[in-house]
Amino acid sequence: QGSLLEMAVHMAAVLLCGQSPVLQPLRNLAFQPHAMEVRTSLVPACLVPWNAVLSSCFSQCGLPMETSRCPDCRAPIGGVEHKPLLGFQEFRNHEDRTQTGHVLGDVQHRRTQGVSDRGMSPVVFVLLRLLTHLSMLLGATRAPQSLQRMIKPAVHDVVRFLQQHVQEDLAQLTRILGKSVDETINILHLVLSSLLQAPQQQPGQWLVWFDDVLSTKEKRNKWEEVVANTIIVPELKDLDKKLLKLNQQIQKDERISSNPIVKIVYGDPAAFLSQLPGDSHIHHSKMWSCRKRISVENLGHVVQQKNAKDNVPLLWKFLQKETELRLVKFLPEILALQRDLVRQFQNTAEIKCCSIREFLREPHSDVMRDLLERRVNVFLSVWNKLRSSLDTSGEIKLPKGYCDAELSLDSRLEVLLPRRQGLGLCSTALASYLIALHNDFVHSVNRHIQEEDRYLISPSEVADLHLISYEVERDLIPLILSNCQYSMEKGGETLQDFDLERIQQQVISKFLQGKPLVTLTGIPTLVYRHDRNYEQLFSDVRSKLEQSALPSSVMNMISGELQSYSDVCDALSLTEVTLGFLAMAGENTEMLLMDYIEEVLQMGDQTNPHVLQALRHCQLRHSVALWQLLCARKSEQLLRLGRDPFAEVSPAYKAELSPEVAKLLHTFLVHSRLETFLQELHEMIVLKLRRVQAVQEFRPTWSLKDSLLPYLDAKDSELVTELQETFPDEILLSHATATWRAAALFKREHR
Repeated sequence: QGSLLEMAVHMAAVLLCGQSPVLQPLRNLAFQPHAMEVRTSLVPACLVPWNAVLSSCFSQCGLPMETSRCPDCRAPIGGVEHKPLLGFQEFRNHEDRTQTGHVLGDVQHRRTQGVSDRGMSPVVFVLLRLLTHLSMLLGATRAPQSLQRMIKPAVHDVVRFLQQHVQEDLAQLTRILGKSVDETINILHLVLSSLLQAPQQQPGQWLVWFDDVLSTKEKRNKWEEVVANTIIVPELKDLDKKLLKLNQQIQKDERISSNPIVKIVYGDPAAFLSQLPGDSHIHHSKMWSCRKRISVENLGHVVQQKNAKDNVPLLWKFLQKETELRLVKFLPEILALQRDLVRQFQNTAEIKCCSIREFLREPHSDVMRDLLERRVNVFLSVWNKLRSSLDTSGEIKLPKGYCDAELSLDSRLEVLLPRRQGLGLCSTALASYLIALHNDFVHSVNRHIQEEDRYLISPSEVADLHLISYEVERDLIPLILSNCQYSMEKGGETLQDFDLERIQQQVISKFLQGKPLVTLTGIPTLVYRHDRNYEQLFSDVRSKLEQSALPSSVMNMISGELQSYSDVCDALSLTEVTLGFLAMAGENTEMLLMDYIEEVLQMGDQTNPHVLQALRHCQLRHSVALWQLLCARKSEQLLRLGRDPFAEVSPAYKAELSPEVAKLLHTFLVHSRLETFLQELHEMIVLKLRRVQAVQEFRPTWSLKDSLLPYLDAKDSELVTELQETFPDEILLSHATATWRAAALFKREHR
């Protein structure tokens, strides 16, 4: 705490006395934190591109080599011989996904992350972060509320939170530099002194590069670049000599030079060892000399100090990404967990709503439970270590907020279930990120040794031996130590020298070389029954047998006999199974559905007799219409039970109706074909608006009438004229779910 106070006081003195423009952003954080709140959010509305599926159509050069269909909209994608299909264009995602404010989260999370994500050396990056945290700490003592609004997620005790981050910055610096804690603190004081002596702005030099509040990401990056290049990097040159000179100054300082502790810490051991008892355990030179601790972070600093990035580019890249690369070895466990969950939940009708902990408590064999628990814990650990990278640089862009908090056993089970939408994107994005990380290094090594990327495997084939895999303490540190030479000069410290080229060669040969590329085709993907492409299914059914509408009398009878939610779900499930078989094999349109289920599918014994009886008047030509009826009835039952029938529809389509517009809708409903309107609007919501990319295809600002009319026209619906003449123009697509709810409630009240 004493050292922290000294650093904060020194920081305040520099900010108060310094004249350089580079100090102004830090000065604002320390003394006017409210000024920094003018920054506007850089995060636009999140869309979710499904890049992983499309990438399977490309060769390693990035050009299309085969054709396929988009799993969501069924549009043709890819191409042949590097020529894309008509309408298939390259997707370039340059969207900035970083957030404003302090987004590092709890200090525990930082201990499992890499250090630098800005393309600068870890030492410079951490020193910049330390200066920022010290300024924020000063600001928190003056205006805690302003600082609190900058921190995401929110924290209760801002001062304590920032103190912990300052301490973590020091710990990281200590590891990277390989110095003692005291030496690391002295280095910060040297940098602070340099800040005080920072050069004045040259005419027009920094004026357009950054502003006082770092209002954009570009201006923040420019400010960091200026501080790094003009102040921090020059101060780090000949650092050992500067520290030695500083120690000598401290030793000669008359105010403290008589202190015996100062003599021991900064003085020559030979001057006082003779005064110690001869038989003492501490009467040994090893007690008074300290070898630098070798670490991966420290090796990165050595490469930086020697300006060896161009000489050992693969080693530099490896060291920059090492904290993430060490996690690639867990990919087989994560893929195995995904396969197990897909096997268990594939084609189920409902999303399982429970926590991970509750799922693990369900009946499993002892062996299976232990396996699931181990794999789940691996998934959670890897996710929590990578969530920041997934949020800002993953190929699959996750919706806003998905990466804000760490996952635990109390998180929803959905985060483990690999899907193309919703929380299931978390699981898919994690596997995709690890595969991309592995492939990136395999590509780099193959380019370095001038070999072609010949060896490809699918995710279903991935095993430990295929992946970049190592243990830091068991494999990497001994490799570094074996290539470290020590030399001693009389009266001086023990010096270290690393054979960087040999370390690079051994890292390549032992960890990176000879590994296959992993394709993205075949990542386990869970498809719930309602995730099917029903439009394609209905098209296939209609191509095999003609379809027609259900008579009103049959609809009323089915609705009257299937009163409970479970009965409606059973009937819908049975209808979907029937549609699947009809799409493949077809059948006589006049055949009764009940006969088809009992005689052709041989499912009579497995079917609820009450449900089968309720469908007794339906023929196979009514199959699509029956699905439409039962799907709408299921949503009506969910509404009655107080649940959201459109949980997976984008919030963009969930705006509430104003009282004036609600009155206009009520007038329409009084005179409309209510049942037909309910079913048709429901089908459009389910088939069109629930898609992953729906917001791009159906703008929420469009008129609901103008969006629904072409859909009904294509079906030759009897509702077209009525809708065209009397449906309110004021109702937009953004009101789609609210309109359906209002119609369903109107029907229930007037039944």
